Amino acid sequence: MTNVIEQVFPDTRHRWCLWHIMKKLPEKFSAYKEYNHIKSAINKLVYDCGSPEDFESGWKALLSRHGLFQNEWLCTMYDEKQKWVPCFVRNYFWAGMSTTQKSEGMNAFFDGFINSSTTFQQFVAQYDNALRVKAQKEIQGDFSSLNTTVGCGSQSPIERQFQQEYTHSKFEEVQTEFRSRMNCFIKEIVKDNILNTYTVKEERMWEGKCVDKFHKVEFDPITKHITCSCLLFEFRGIICRHSLLVFGQEDVCSVPSKYVLRRWSKNIRRRHTLIRVANINSNLEPTMQRYQSLCKTFYEIVEVACESEPVCNELEKELRLLRKKFGCSSMLTNNIVSDGGKLRYDNVVPSSIPETVGESVDLLVRSPIAVKRKGRPRTNRMKSAVEKQTKKGKSASTQKTSRTSVEECVSI
Repeated sequence: MTNVIEQVFPDTRHRWCLWHIMKKLPEKFSAYKEYNHIKSAINKLVYDCGSPEDFESGWKALLSRHGLFQNEWLCTMYDEKQKWVPCFVRNYFWAGMSTTQKSEGMNAFFDGFINSSTTFQQFVAQYDNALRVKAQKEIQGDFSSLNTTVGCGSQSPIERQFQQEYTHSKFEEVQTEFRSRMNCFIKEIVKDNILNTYTVKEERMWEGKCVDKFHKVEFDPITKHITCSCLLFEFRGIICRHSLLVFGQEDVCSVPSKYVLRRWSKNIRRRHTLIRVANINSNLEPTMQRYQSLCKTFYEIVEVACESEPVCNELEKELRLLRKKFGCSSMLTNNIVSDGGKLRYDNVVPSSIPETVGESVDLLVRSPIAVKRKGRPRTNRMKSAVEKQTKKGKSASTQKTSRTSVEECVSI
């Protein structure tokens, strides 16, 4: 799979599931006398190292202390450390993912709708039902974020800034970082002509003991940009507790817009809700009908304009004027149009809108045609003597019971 991903998706970061790797520790080291110490040391090394340098030195100490230089599995994992060790992947944005959530997410998506005995015909219908329920939950979540408010836990203007912008679920993650500030303390400040460097100590519990961890936070007083050695913002898109502590120390009342990601915002309109899908009744969505009609007209104009470069330039000029007239920002357009100039949505707009638009169309889906199996038919399989004798006994017992029931009915 690694070779295929490198060829097909050369610009994609390929990462291994950390949960599945750590799950193999009992299988690989349970035979060692110091299994508990080895497991604890590996867990601390993987989850607690803040930089690749710390991991390298800690790895050598681990192998030397427990004599694991000849362990083949550990050698293989070390060679591929860039794909699973957190300190090597935190420089890239993963939206907080650390496990293979694809399969687990799909299982949860179809939970309660299909099972091992579901036929193909039933699957098609149940897929639409599952999609409808998911869309309904998204609508309810959007309504809750726009019409209700999660209270702030402090008087911080920065927390109120995130409260006004983020959805409930993401704002609760930000609040977790705000609450965790109480365990962080500034130990040292180094100021130069460009940056202010803070050393922040964080008190936390590890295996029942209080362990201190130190982080470096660099703050630019002019631009108000900040970076932390924990790389939480780069990894999850959530500003960390150490940065929030430094913002408070520097009397910052509003964080720069780069730290308030639009992907978590509740104040943007999700364009995919305008795409026609099977589980939505268009009679109840007049906005969707207008969207489809405008797309049809627009594509007809584009088909004519693309034949001539002067006409195409004139159309682009008119579209820019219309965009300015209707108040469409360039930031919003970037979310709809990709870098290559193509629409991010792959929906195909029909050449003509049918007269029955909005009416639900029942699609007849049949189960696959049964194909004769290879080998001996199930009904003609050979049976053992014990199985034949058992079947005869059951038949005789059934006949005796039915004869008795008939006699009772006659006597009554």
